[in-house]
Amino acid sequence: MGKRPTQEQVARLAETSTAVVSYVVNNGPRPVAENTRKRVLEAIAATGYRPNSAARTLVSGRSSVIGLVVPDLANPFLALLAQSIEHELFSRAYSMLIGDSADEQRREASVVETLLTHEISGLIWYTVAQPPPQDVLDKLTIPTVILNDIEREDLSAADEAGRVVSVLADEREAARLATEHLVDHGRQRIAHVGGPSQRLNSAARARGWLDAVAASDLRPGGQIAAPFTRQGGFESAAQLVELECDAVVAANEMQGIGLLAGLRRAGVRVPEDLGVIALNGTTAADYSLPTLTTVEMLTADLAAEIADTLDSDSQALTIVPDVRMIARESCGCANIGFGTGR
Repeated sequence: MGKRPTQEQVARLAETSTAVVSYVVNNGPRPVAENTRKRVLEAIAATGYRPNSAARTLVSGRSSVIGLVVPDLANPFLALLAQSIEHELFSRAYSMLIGDSADEQRREASVVETLLTHEISGLIWYTVAQPPPQDVLDKLTIPTVILNDIEREDLSAADEAGRVVSVLADEREAARLATEHLVDHGRQRIAHVGGPSQRLNSAARARGWLDAVAASDLRPGGQIAAPFTRQGGFESAAQLVELECDAVVAANEMQGIGLLAGLRRAGVRVPEDLGVIALNGTTAADYSLPTLTTVEMLTADLAAEIADTLDSDSQALTIVPDVRMIARESCGCANIGFGTGR
Protein backbone atom coordinates (compact mmCIF):
# COMPACT_ATOMS: atom_id res chain seq x y z
CA MET A 1 0.00 0.00 0.00
CA GLY A 2 1.20 3.53 -0.78
CA LYS A 3 1.85 6.14 1.85
CA ARG A 4 -1.04 8.29 2.99
CA PRO A 5 -1.02 11.76 1.29
CA THR A 6 0.20 14.52 3.59
CA GLN A 7 -0.64 18.15 4.18
CA GLU A 8 2.86 19.04 2.94
CA GLN A 9 2.13 17.43 -0.46
CA VAL A 10 -1.08 19.41 -0.76
CA ALA A 11 0.77 22.63 0.11
CA ARG A 12 3.48 22.00 -2.53
CA LEU A 13 0.92 21.24 -5.23
CA ALA A 14 -1.17 24.29 -4.32
CA GLU A 15 1.97 26.46 -4.09
CA THR A 16 1.14 27.64 -0.60
CA SER A 17 2.02 26.88 3.03
CA THR A 18 0.82 24.05 5.24
CA ALA A 19 -0.72 26.69 7.50
CA VAL A 20 -2.96 27.89 4.68
CA VAL A 21 -3.94 24.28 3.90
CA SER A 22 -4.90 23.92 7.57
CA TYR A 23 -7.00 27.10 7.42
CA VAL A 24 -8.92 25.72 4.43
CA VAL A 25 -9.42 22.27 5.96
CA ASN A 26 -10.55 23.67 9.32
CA ASN A 27 -12.43 26.64 7.85
CA GLY A 28 -10.25 29.04 9.85
CA PRO A 29 -9.12 30.56 12.10
CA ARG A 30 -7.71 32.94 9.44
CA PRO A 31 -9.44 33.83 6.15
CA VAL A 32 -8.04 32.49 2.87
CA ALA A 33 -8.29 34.25 -0.50
CA GLU A 34 -10.81 32.58 -2.81
CA ASN A 35 -8.23 31.77 -5.52
CA THR A 36 -5.92 30.20 -2.95
CA ARG A 37 -8.79 28.23 -1.40
CA LYS A 38 -9.66 26.90 -4.85
CA ARG A 39 -6.06 25.76 -5.47
CA VAL A 40 -5.95 24.01 -2.10
CA LEU A 41 -9.23 22.19 -2.70
CA GLU A 42 -8.05 21.11 -6.16
CA ALA A 43 -4.80 19.84 -4.64
CA ILE A 44 -6.71 17.91 -1.96
CA ALA A 45 -8.80 16.26 -4.67
CA ALA A 46 -5.72 15.46 -6.79
CA THR A 47 -3.71 13.92 -3.96
CA GLY A 48 -6.59 12.17 -2.19
CA TYR A 49 -5.58 13.85 1.08
CA ARG A 50 -7.83 13.18 4.07
CA PRO A 51 -7.45 15.31 7.22
CA ASN A 52 -6.51 13.45 10.39
CA SER A 53 -9.53 13.66 12.67
CA ALA A 54 -7.44 13.36 15.84
CA ALA A 55 -5.22 16.23 14.73
CA ARG A 56 -8.24 18.36 13.90
CA THR A 57 -9.61 17.68 17.38
CA LEU A 58 -6.36 18.90 18.92
CA VAL A 59 -6.49 22.09 16.85
CA SER A 60 -10.15 22.90 17.42
CA GLY A 61 -10.44 21.51 20.94
CA ARG A 62 -13.64 19.73 19.88
CA SER A 63 -14.29 16.40 18.18
CA SER A 64 -16.77 16.16 15.31
CA VAL A 65 -17.78 12.63 16.37
CA ILE A 66 -20.90 11.80 18.41
CA GLY A 67 -21.47 8.43 20.09
CA LEU A 68 -24.82 6.61 20.13
CA VAL A 69 -25.67 3.60 22.31
CA VAL A 70 -28.88 1.58 21.84
CA PRO A 71 -30.02 -1.70 23.39
CA ASP A 72 -31.08 -3.48 20.19
CA LEU A 73 -30.22 -2.36 16.67
CA ALA A 74 -32.54 -5.04 15.27
CA ASN A 75 -35.52 -3.20 16.78
CA PRO A 76 -37.06 -1.26 13.84
CA PHE A 77 -38.00 1.71 16.04
CA LEU A 78 -34.47 2.05 17.43
CA ALA A 79 -33.00 1.56 13.94
CA LEU A 80 -35.24 4.33 12.59
CA LEU A 81 -34.31 6.59 15.50
CA ALA A 82 -30.60 5.91 14.96
CA GLN A 83 -30.93 6.63 11.24
CA SER A 84 -32.79 9.89 11.89
CA ILE A 85 -30.10 11.03 14.32
CA GLU A 86 -27.26 10.05 11.96
CA HIS A 87 -28.85 11.93 9.05
CA GLU A 88 -29.30 15.06 11.15
CA LEU A 89 -25.75 14.92 12.50
CA PHE A 90 -24.33 14.34 9.01
CA SER A 91 -26.13 17.46 7.77
CA ARG A 92 -24.20 19.38 10.45
CA ALA A 93 -20.79 17.87 9.53
CA TYR A 94 -20.72 15.40 12.42
CA SER A 95 -19.92 11.70 12.22
CA MET A 96 -21.53 9.09 14.46
CA LEU A 97 -20.16 5.99 16.15
CA ILE A 98 -22.82 3.52 17.26
CA GLY A 99 -22.75 0.71 19.82
CA ASP A 100 -25.32 -2.01 20.55
CA SER A 101 -25.54 -2.94 24.24
CA ALA A 102 -27.59 -6.09 23.45
CA ASP A 103 -29.92 -5.14 26.33
CA GLU A 104 -27.19 -6.07 28.85
CA GLN A 105 -26.06 -3.57 31.47
CA ARG A 106 -22.49 -4.87 31.81
CA ARG A 107 -21.98 -4.74 28.06
CA GLU A 108 -23.63 -1.30 28.00
CA ALA A 109 -21.08 0.13 30.44
CA SER A 110 -18.28 -1.31 28.32
CA VAL A 111 -19.72 0.16 25.11
CA VAL A 112 -20.01 3.61 26.69
CA GLU A 113 -16.43 3.40 27.95
CA THR A 114 -15.18 2.36 24.51
CA LEU A 115 -16.91 5.29 22.83
CA LEU A 116 -15.41 7.70 25.35
CA THR A 117 -11.90 6.48 24.45
CA HIS A 118 -12.61 7.64 20.87
CA GLU A 119 -12.74 11.25 22.09
CA ILE A 120 -16.39 11.75 21.16
CA SER A 121 -17.72 15.25 21.80
CA GLY A 122 -21.20 14.09 22.82
CA LEU A 123 -23.08 10.93 23.80
CA ILE A 124 -26.64 9.92 22.87
CA TRP A 125 -27.81 6.99 24.95
CA TYR A 126 -30.91 4.76 25.01
CA THR A 127 -30.29 3.00 28.31
CA VAL A 128 -31.03 -0.59 29.25
CA ALA A 129 -32.27 0.37 32.71
CA GLN A 130 -34.37 3.27 33.89
CA PRO A 131 -33.06 5.40 35.47
CA PRO A 132 -29.58 5.35 33.87
CA PRO A 133 -26.78 3.84 35.98
CA GLN A 134 -25.60 6.53 38.37
CA ASP A 135 -21.98 5.38 38.45
CA VAL A 136 -21.66 5.76 34.67
CA LEU A 137 -23.41 9.15 34.63
CA ASP A 138 -21.07 10.44 37.33
CA LYS A 139 -18.06 9.79 35.07
CA LEU A 140 -19.40 11.69 32.06
CA THR A 141 -17.71 14.98 31.25
CA ILE A 142 -19.28 15.56 27.82
CA PRO A 143 -22.80 16.62 26.80
CA THR A 144 -25.08 13.58 27.04
CA VAL A 145 -28.64 12.97 25.83
CA ILE A 146 -30.60 10.17 27.52
CA LEU A 147 -33.17 9.03 24.96
CA ASN A 148 -35.46 7.16 27.37
CA ASP A 149 -34.97 9.09 30.58
CA ILE A 150 -37.46 9.53 33.40
CA GLU A 151 -37.91 12.34 35.89
CA ARG A 152 -35.21 11.54 38.45
CA GLU A 153 -34.89 12.80 42.02
CA ASP A 154 -31.28 11.68 42.48
CA LEU A 155 -29.19 13.73 40.08
CA SER A 156 -25.66 12.86 39.01
CA ALA A 157 -22.74 15.27 38.92
CA ALA A 158 -23.24 15.47 35.15
CA ASP A 159 -26.91 16.44 35.67
CA GLU A 160 -26.00 19.15 38.15
CA ALA A 161 -23.37 20.53 35.76
CA GLY A 162 -26.01 20.78 33.02
CA ARG A 163 -24.32 18.19 30.81
CA VAL A 164 -27.31 15.80 30.66
CA VAL A 165 -30.37 16.39 28.49
CA SER A 166 -33.35 14.11 29.21
CA VAL A 167 -35.70 12.98 26.44
CA LEU A 168 -38.96 12.45 28.33
CA ALA A 169 -41.25 10.50 26.00
CA ASP A 170 -44.82 10.53 27.30
CA GLU A 171 -45.40 6.81 26.91
CA ARG A 172 -48.45 6.94 29.15
CA GLU A 173 -50.09 9.45 26.82
CA ALA A 174 -49.20 7.39 23.73
CA ALA A 175 -50.89 4.31 25.21
CA ARG A 176 -53.91 6.40 26.20
CA LEU A 177 -54.27 7.70 22.62
CA ALA A 178 -54.10 4.18 21.21
CA THR A 179 -56.69 2.86 23.67
CA GLU A 180 -59.04 5.80 23.08
CA HIS A 181 -58.89 5.11 19.35
CA LEU A 182 -60.07 1.56 19.95
CA VAL A 183 -62.85 2.86 22.22
CA ASP A 184 -63.94 5.15 19.38
CA HIS A 185 -64.31 2.01 17.25
CA GLY A 186 -66.78 0.65 19.82
CA ARG A 187 -64.47 -1.95 21.33
CA GLN A 188 -65.63 -3.05 24.78
CA ARG A 189 -62.93 -5.39 26.14
CA ILE A 190 -59.55 -3.90 25.40
CA ALA A 191 -56.49 -5.85 26.54
CA HIS A 192 -52.85 -4.79 26.77
CA VAL A 193 -49.74 -6.71 25.78
CA GLY A 194 -47.02 -4.91 27.72
CA GLY A 195 -43.30 -5.28 28.09
CA PRO A 196 -41.35 -7.01 30.88
CA SER A 197 -42.98 -6.16 34.22
CA GLN A 198 -39.77 -4.79 35.78
CA ARG A 199 -39.37 -2.08 33.12
CA LEU A 200 -40.56 1.41 34.04
CA ASN A 201 -41.61 2.13 30.46
CA SER A 202 -43.80 -0.98 30.57
CA ALA A 203 -45.55 0.44 33.64
CA ALA A 204 -46.05 3.83 31.99
CA ARG A 205 -47.69 2.29 28.92
CA ALA A 206 -49.92 0.12 31.10
CA ARG A 207 -51.07 3.18 33.05
CA GLY A 208 -52.06 4.96 29.83
CA TRP A 209 -54.11 1.95 28.74
CA LEU A 210 -55.85 1.83 32.13
CA ASP A 211 -56.47 5.60 32.08
CA ALA A 212 -58.41 5.38 28.83
CA VAL A 213 -60.32 2.24 29.83
CA ALA A 214 -61.40 3.82 33.13
CA ALA A 215 -62.35 7.13 31.48
CA SER A 216 -64.67 5.19 29.15
CA ASP A 217 -66.33 3.25 32.01
CA LEU A 218 -65.07 -0.03 30.61
CA ARG A 219 -63.50 -2.99 32.35
CA PRO A 220 -59.89 -3.87 31.39
CA GLY A 221 -59.76 -6.77 28.99
CA GLY A 222 -56.67 -8.22 30.65
CA GLN A 223 -52.93 -7.60 30.68
CA ILE A 224 -50.09 -9.78 29.43
CA ALA A 225 -46.37 -9.21 30.08
CA ALA A 226 -44.14 -10.22 27.17
CA PRO A 227 -40.69 -9.44 25.76
CA PHE A 228 -40.48 -6.45 23.38
CA THR A 229 -40.06 -8.85 20.44
CA ARG A 230 -42.05 -10.38 17.58
CA GLN A 231 -41.82 -13.72 19.36
CA GLY A 232 -43.21 -12.11 22.51
CA GLY A 233 -46.20 -10.83 20.57
CA PHE A 234 -46.70 -14.11 18.71
CA GLU A 235 -46.77 -16.14 21.92
CA SER A 236 -49.24 -13.70 23.50
CA ALA A 237 -51.88 -14.43 20.87
CA ALA A 238 -53.07 -17.65 22.53
CA GLN A 239 -53.52 -15.85 25.86
CA LEU A 240 -55.52 -13.10 24.16
CA VAL A 241 -57.87 -15.69 22.72
CA GLU A 242 -58.48 -17.04 26.24
CA LEU A 243 -59.20 -13.52 27.54
CA GLU A 244 -62.04 -13.18 25.00
CA CYS A 245 -61.17 -9.53 24.38
CA ASP A 246 -62.15 -7.62 21.25
CA ALA A 247 -59.09 -5.31 21.00
CA VAL A 248 -55.52 -5.01 22.21
CA VAL A 249 -52.86 -2.33 22.58
CA ALA A 250 -49.36 -3.75 22.04
CA ALA A 251 -46.46 -2.02 23.77
CA ASN A 252 -44.35 -1.83 20.61
CA GLU A 253 -44.47 -2.54 16.90
CA MET A 254 -42.50 -5.79 17.02
CA GLN A 255 -45.02 -7.23 19.49
CA GLY A 256 -47.85 -5.97 17.27
CA ILE A 257 -46.50 -7.68 14.15
CA GLY A 258 -45.95 -10.88 16.11
CA LEU A 259 -49.52 -10.65 17.42
CA LEU A 260 -50.91 -10.38 13.90
CA ALA A 261 -49.12 -13.57 12.92
CA GLY A 262 -50.18 -15.42 16.08
CA LEU A 263 -53.81 -14.35 15.81
CA ARG A 264 -53.92 -15.39 12.17
CA ARG A 265 -52.61 -18.84 13.10
CA ALA A 266 -55.26 -19.06 15.85
CA GLY A 267 -58.01 -18.28 13.34
CA VAL A 268 -58.78 -14.83 14.79
CA ARG A 269 -59.68 -12.23 12.17
CA VAL A 270 -58.11 -8.77 12.51
CA PRO A 271 -59.83 -6.35 12.73
CA GLU A 272 -63.21 -8.12 12.45
CA ASP A 273 -62.82 -10.18 15.62
CA LEU A 274 -60.09 -8.21 17.35
CA GLY A 275 -58.63 -4.73 16.75
CA VAL A 276 -54.89 -4.18 17.18
CA ILE A 277 -52.82 -1.02 17.74
CA ALA A 278 -49.11 -0.89 18.58
CA LEU A 279 -46.87 1.81 20.04
CA ASN A 280 -43.47 2.99 18.72
CA GLY A 281 -44.39 2.29 15.13
CA THR A 282 -42.34 2.65 11.94
CA THR A 283 -43.08 2.37 8.24
CA ALA A 284 -42.66 -1.42 8.62
CA ALA A 285 -46.30 -1.39 9.77
CA ASP A 286 -47.32 -0.48 6.20
CA TYR A 287 -46.28 -3.97 5.06
CA SER A 288 -47.93 -6.26 7.60
CA LEU A 289 -51.17 -8.11 6.81
CA PRO A 290 -53.39 -6.40 7.69
CA THR A 291 -51.48 -3.13 7.87
CA LEU A 292 -50.85 -2.23 11.50
CA THR A 293 -52.22 0.91 13.14
CA THR A 294 -49.52 2.53 15.27
CA VAL A 295 -48.65 5.49 17.43
CA GLU A 296 -45.38 6.84 16.07
CA MET A 297 -42.76 9.22 17.42
CA LEU A 298 -41.68 12.02 15.07
CA THR A 299 -38.07 10.86 14.98
CA ALA A 300 -36.80 13.43 12.47
CA ASP A 301 -38.04 16.29 14.67
CA LEU A 302 -36.54 14.65 17.74
CA ALA A 303 -33.20 14.18 15.97
CA ALA A 304 -33.11 17.88 15.10
CA GLU A 305 -33.76 18.86 18.72
CA ILE A 306 -31.05 16.50 19.95
CA ALA A 307 -28.54 17.87 17.44
CA ASP A 308 -29.41 21.42 18.52
CA THR A 309 -28.48 20.60 22.12
CA LEU A 310 -25.14 19.06 21.08
CA ASP A 311 -24.29 21.60 18.38
CA SER A 312 -24.77 24.76 20.45
CA ASP A 313 -24.68 26.18 23.93
CA SER A 314 -28.34 25.28 24.39
CA GLN A 315 -29.59 25.48 27.96
CA ALA A 316 -32.40 22.98 27.35
CA LEU A 317 -32.37 20.15 29.90
CA THR A 318 -35.43 18.25 28.66
CA ILE A 319 -36.94 17.32 25.30
CA VAL A 320 -40.50 16.02 24.98
CA PRO A 321 -40.94 14.34 21.58
CA ASP A 322 -44.19 14.59 19.62
CA VAL A 323 -46.20 11.52 18.57
CA ARG A 324 -48.98 10.91 16.06
CA MET A 325 -51.47 8.19 15.28
CA ILE A 326 -51.10 6.42 11.94
CA ALA A 327 -54.45 4.81 11.21
CA ARG A 328 -54.25 1.65 9.12
CA GLU A 329 -56.33 -1.52 8.81
CA SER A 330 -55.71 -3.47 12.02
CA CYS A 331 -57.87 -1.21 14.21
CA GLY A 332 -60.82 -1.20 11.81
CA CYS A 333 -59.93 1.94 9.85
CA ALA A 334 -59.58 1.78 6.10
CA ASN A 335 -55.91 2.00 5.15
CA ILE A 336 -55.60 5.73 4.47
CA GLY A 337 -52.26 5.45 2.72
CA PHE A 338 -48.61 4.78 3.45
CA GLY A 339 -47.09 7.25 5.89
CA THR A 340 -50.25 9.34 6.22
CA GLY A 341 -51.02 10.56 9.72
CA ARG A 342 -54.37 10.70 11.40
